Amino acid sequence: MLWHSAPFREGGRRYVVLSDEHHPFYGEEYLVAGVTTTERDGAIELTPDTWAEGGAPKRSWASPWYILTLKHETVTDRLGRITTETTNQIAQELMRLVGIGD
Repeated sequence: MLWHSAPFREGGRRYVVLSDEHHPFYGEEYLVAGVTTTERDGAIELTPDTWAEGGAPKRSWASPWYILTLKHETVTDRLGRITTETTNQIAQELMRLVGIGD
């Protein structure tokens, strides 16, 4: 989980990093999903149990349809880490949305 400026609002927002060392350019850029404090259909809730390290100050949801690629040098803060299971759940929902897999 990291903090970065947001393209659709003033200031920044939290993002879940979906890429890992197996993805191209890992360490230089990251595939991320936006996180919001607004509950929406299809979003993945980030409960206290979904955090492996750190946490969120408010109830939060990852939006699998809000995908960006961020450059490492533009990331301002690392905020924590969610569980592998939750990261996989977000990635699976993204795949479903774009018609890959089940």
